[in-house]
Amino acid sequence: MNKDLSRRQVLQMGALAAAAPAALPLMPGRAHAVTQPGPAVSNGLPSPRSWRVRPFDLTQVTLGDSVFREKRDRLLHFAREYGPSVVGGVRDDRRGPDRMLRSFRVNAGLDHKGVSPIGSWETPDGNLRGHYTGHFLTLLAQSYASTGEQIFKDKLDYMVTALGECQDALAAAASRPTPRVPGRSGTAIRLTGTPNGHITGDADRIAVPAGVTDGLTDFTVATWVNLAVRDADARIFDFALPGDSAADPQVRMYLSAHTSTGGPRFAINNGGGEQRIDAATQLVAGTWAHVAITKAGNAGTLYIDGVAAGTGTIDLGPADLGATANWIGRAQFPQTNIKFLNATIDEFQVFDRALTGAEVAAVAQSPDAAGTADLVAWYRFDEAPGKSIVDSSGRGNDAEFFGATDGRRHPGFLSAYTEAQFIRLEEFTNYSAAGIWAPYYTLHKITRGLLDAYHLAGSARALEIARRIGDWVHSRLSTVERDRLNRMWSLHIAGEYGGMNEVMAHLAAIEDDPARKANYLATALCFDNRRTVFPAAVENRDVLRGIHVNQHVPQFLGYLRVYEQNPASREHFTAAENFWHMVVPHRMFSHGSAGGQYAAGDGYPQNTNAELFQPRDDIAGSLTYQMRPETDSGSGGGETCSTYNLLKLTRNLFFHDPDPAYMDYYERGLLNHILGSRRDADSATEPMVTYFLPAHPGATRGFGNLGTCCGGTGLENHTKYQDSIYFRSSDGTALYVNLYIASTLRWDGFTVTQETDFPREQKSTLTVDGHGRREIRIRVPSWAGEAFQIKVNGLPVAGQAVPGTYFSLRRKWQPGDRIEIAMPFSLRVERAPDDPAAQSLFYGPLVLPALNPSRTWRTFSFYQHLKLDGDLGAAVTPLAEPNFFSTHDHTLRPLYIGINDAHHVYFKRVEPTVVFGAVDSGVSNETADDEGLSFLDRVWEAAPFANHARFVRRVRDVAGDWHEAGRFTRDERRAVIAAAVRAEDSLRP
Repeated sequence: MNKDLSRRQVLQMGALAAAAPAALPLMPGRAHAVTQPGPAVSNGLPSPRSWRVRPFDLTQVTLGDSVFREKRDRLLHFAREYGPSVVGGVRDDRRGPDRMLRSFRVNAGLDHKGVSPIGSWETPDGNLRGHYTGHFLTLLAQSYASTGEQIFKDKLDYMVTALGECQDALAAAASRPTPRVPGRSGTAIRLTGTPNGHITGDADRIAVPAGVTDGLTDFTVATWVNLAVRDADARIFDFALPGDSAADPQVRMYLSAHTSTGGPRFAINNGGGEQRIDAATQLVAGTWAHVAITKAGNAGTLYIDGVAAGTGTIDLGPADLGATANWIGRAQFPQTNIKFLNATIDEFQVFDRALTGAEVAAVAQSPDAAGTADLVAWYRFDEAPGKSIVDSSGRGNDAEFFGATDGRRHPGFLSAYTEAQFIRLEEFTNYSAAGIWAPYYTLHKITRGLLDAYHLAGSARALEIARRIGDWVHSRLSTVERDRLNRMWSLHIAGEYGGMNEVMAHLAAIEDDPARKANYLATALCFDNRRTVFPAAVENRDVLRGIHVNQHVPQFLGYLRVYEQNPASREHFTAAENFWHMVVPHRMFSHGSAGGQYAAGDGYPQNTNAELFQPRDDIAGSLTYQMRPETDSGSGGGETCSTYNLLKLTRNLFFHDPDPAYMDYYERGLLNHILGSRRDADSATEPMVTYFLPAHPGATRGFGNLGTCCGGTGLENHTKYQDSIYFRSSDGTALYVNLYIASTLRWDGFTVTQETDFPREQKSTLTVDGHGRREIRIRVPSWAGEAFQIKVNGLPVAGQAVPGTYFSLRRKWQPGDRIEIAMPFSLRVERAPDDPAAQSLFYGPLVLPALNPSRTWRTFSFYQHLKLDGDLGAAVTPLAEPNFFSTHDHTLRPLYIGINDAHHVYFKRVEPTVVFGAVDSGVSNETADDEGLSFLDRVWEAAPFANHARFVRRVRDVAGDWHEAGRFTRDERRAVIAAAVRAEDSLRP
């Protein structure tokens, strides 16, 4: 008892005793021959030959009555009723799906059915909009597969059809020639820009040939512009040296439509500092204005409608910049606060001299007033629709329009916003409200939802849409060089791509066309995060500190998928395996999550973002760093998305290597974090799931989260509880019983029904209905004690059930055969590796937080209550509700109870003096050994003791060690031994 969680325990390899038919050895590391490949797809997953264990379809396992089904049914209620589905007494089950589809339809130019948007991150200008729709697809697919209820399939099919219509509409729009619109004179070009400061345009631009302004010292640039909105710093033109980021192209000249406080601005910089002119006159949205900049010698003048509006000294000219790339309509490699031009442009002219004030005024009246002799380029936009823009100067400097037209973009594109976010990611735009969020993350949720609709609900249309998305991603990324990809994926949040490598490898696995299959797999490899994290994981170098947890965990599931489709790429499997071991247990909180704040140190700055990985073995420190006021959400990590993805990674590693340690962690995260992330109340308007389930002192849970990332994964968490209860060996000869959840498995004429109310009861009965010889492997959890027992038809089986292994039952089964499993829970503590006094109390697999609103550590003392058996049950009092206890005037309640009471997942263990029962030695217990453990810790870790003499011998041995190490004086050693001898009555059970 009372042992802290070590790496050895987490990764414990099990062996099962006895070679008799009742119990066979089962070493996790032993290879199992695969005699047949099995189905191509299982539970929505392609089943590769490298899997030693395979899942069952959701349709093969049904949940029985338990807390898991209660939580699931609350999500099914949300899936049925969200919308609301009943308005004015009339039921319309399309209302919820229509809200999920709204942004897609708006982006595709289709009728949005008059519904309101979802809200949160799914607002009309939200940069992550569309992600929640993908999660909702998966919710409906999982719900249909689990229950067979037609309402879920009807909603799913409706949404898939609508998304296909959006994809078709976007493809049709992309194939059209770039239109011309009414201009100031004749026709003009409309640039879509970034309306309202958000990316809803197409990141379009006009590329003027390089070299147009080379060698110019004096010049004039003039144009008519009609702003749709007045976005600060939106560039009318930007002529700059090509660079790789917003900070790189310092050498440039540009004209912005207006600054945040005034009118247009011209600026030029050759790397030595920016020279600028600001105009006092502001442009008015919806009104044509003529804007011109002239430079004569060192005098610059900015004109609005032919009138000088600003002057300044400008020593630099285009000749000082070198060979620039020349864009109209947006900045090159824009910073997040620089918008794209949302305006109509007409009569764009470049002269090789400075026009006089009178000439500028004349050109503002008639664009040909200055003649053509001094023109370098003149774009009138009067040509036929299309990407080509004719130079009317006679110099042959034709320009080209780049946007979502003229067939430039692959017709498979589908998102709830334009391709601008993807374009800006390739330019290394940072994550921000006015920049971008995570475009490939959002696309992953959409594609994953479509694949789930195909595999779980049989939607061939969904697969067609997903394949076209895959084709679009291939067309976009296959031309991006490796260095640029590495830099993209290393960007915080902006480069987050969810599991795009996973879905691309998935598409490759189910694709029949060899060329398309190769394209999908090559595209999956494009998502290798090779700048830092991937190569470090391959080499088992831990570089996780300070990187975003949920940005990176799903990448490693994708690496597994790549390995499955290309077994020669062993490094992808190695990376995933090593990464998991860097997280579990080194960054794992007791309820299974990871990530937290931490102080500066080791050359790293402080971190106040609880979504980032904390330093290795930093648990207690990240719980309390910069503890905040009582009203704040605190610092204790626990993002639910992260646990969702860690469980997916764990499950898939188990398919390759059925190490029981993986299932130990899976059970921990599922029973504590995931089960506790759903509120115990129905709602038709919110999924009522958590974003964080933090572990810091006095933490609370915020239930709701419609539209957020964790609100999306929460839809999935609670509608697939049955997906890991049972697995089968790849050769089909063995059944793995991984989790104790009431359920029925139907497998090729062989049915197993599990009856249990685990974890509210500590037993489970499996009843077999079928004939034949099969091996059933029963998981013996690492937390199981000596009382764990297995019976078949009422008789104990031969062999020892070793914690942290699978116990093998091999026999010829008959209908009605019963396997009874008794698994009495016991109390134990787990210590934080960085502070052994910071502990969590467990009852069997369950974390037992103490309820208290204080944001200061709760302090508990247990050793004075222990008897010779070392059972912590002597220090707590059971309450009437299953798994509820009290201690030190605190209620201890399991996390699966979905109520928003302040809790303490960890407490501080305070054992100030060496006390045995009622006998106090008077000797301090506050010194610790090299591992941070106290004298009493070392004594009681040897419990249970067969008798008092054994206990005294243990005290004598540890006291001798303490004395030899200088932690006890001779008198203190004698005092603690004497106290142990006197405590015989106090220690008697």
